[in-house]
Amino acid sequence: MKLFAFYILFNTVAFADISIIISPKSPLKGVTIEALAKVYLKKTDTINGVKVIPIDNKDSYNEFCKKVIKKTPKQLHAYWMKEIYRGNKQPPERLSTSQIEQKIKQNPKVISYTKSKLSGKVLFTIR
Repeated sequence: MKLFAFYILFNTVAFADISIIISPKSPLKGVTIEALAKVYLKKTDTINGVKVIPIDNKDSYNEFCKKVIKKTPKQLHAYWMKEIYRGNKQPPERLSTSQIEQKIKQNPKVISYTKSKLSGKVLFTIR
């Protein structure tokens, strides 16, 4: 019975939902996972014609990489090293949840993700 309780607790914590959040002032109405991946890989800086600034969350980074970018953190690191070497792009800034909350209040273009509650508009939740 203890093992079963541990399994349920582990699955709940390890695979928590990730919410995609933006400023309540943002005109963005929705986003697809594909569009989100393109923004976080810096292949585009707009979603549905709205300019956005992606910020990575230190606390949810690994799970976001796997679920949205479809790469392991190691593969994503290799991608960014290649892009930096080419001189093309820099990876999104990586901040803590509390720092992201401040950025969202300051700039309506910021888009991020979290497993915890943050003030801001939730575009959708990834399970």
